[in-house]
Amino acid sequence: MDAPPKVRTAVIAAAGHATRMWPASKAVPKELFPLGRIPVMVHLLLEFLDAGIRRVILVVGKQTVPTIEILLDASVSPPAKIAHHPLVQRYQAMLSEMEFTVLEQTGNYGNGTPLILAADVVGPEPCIYAFGDDVVLGENPSKGLTDVFARTGCPVLAAQEVDSSRRSQFGILETHERDGLRYVSRLLEKPMPSETASNLAAFGRYLVTPELMEILRAIRPGRDGEVWFTDSVIRRLQNGHPVCAFPLTSGKWYTVGDPSSYAAAVRAATDEESLR
Repeated sequence: MDAPPKVRTAVIAAAGHATRMWPASKAVPKELFPLGRIPVMVHLLLEFLDAGIRRVILVVGKQTVPTIEILLDASVSPPAKIAHHPLVQRYQAMLSEMEFTVLEQTGNYGNGTPLILAADVVGPEPCIYAFGDDVVLGENPSKGLTDVFARTGCPVLAAQEVDSSRRSQFGILETHERDGLRYVSRLLEKPMPSETASNLAAFGRYLVTPELMEILRAIRPGRDGEVWFTDSVIRRLQNGHPVCAFPLTSGKWYTVGDPSSYAAAVRAATDEESLR
């Protein structure tokens, strides 16, 4: 097998309504809520940078476009008294090293829609697909995904074990091991407790191949006209083609989509910064 192509592009879905964080999200998109000194979105961008990705496509709501463009504007200099802070310098360097495209979300709702909208910009190459309200501290999941892809050429789903009481909130993976890698046997979307014994939840970080992108683009909208990314993964598995999993080993996944989860992420990010 020829070596898979290098992954150089990421797509961020950041157009959700954040109803569970309203009214805070009325004024500030949840993807820009601070975690330590930097916004959630910048945590993702630095993750991509450290994984070797240099091109990022952000799919955002219409009202968010101006705010995101300001965040990514390298011509806006930081205040002089903090310009030499290591985090500030890293952020400024990131802006100059990466290429950004901002797209306004249109069309059907569902978490597959942003990736479909970005497909023509991505082109016929693999990419990382990330949900803008999912952050991982203590590990670089994008690097883990690209490492597994480099070995297999397969789509890869990042995953983390969750408490069995929360199993029905997520897409749950059943996996088997081969050649030191985890392969997905079955993906169950928000299963009932009796449907599976697995607690391995897929979260918003995926390695998407061109073949998987084409499957997604052919998925018909389901209930309420929504298009779901996991439907493309399930379709690929049903067709007998492999999908890999990358369970986190040293890091932890957090979401900023509800107040209690966001509070936990803030505590973890503050602790992490204090150790730098």
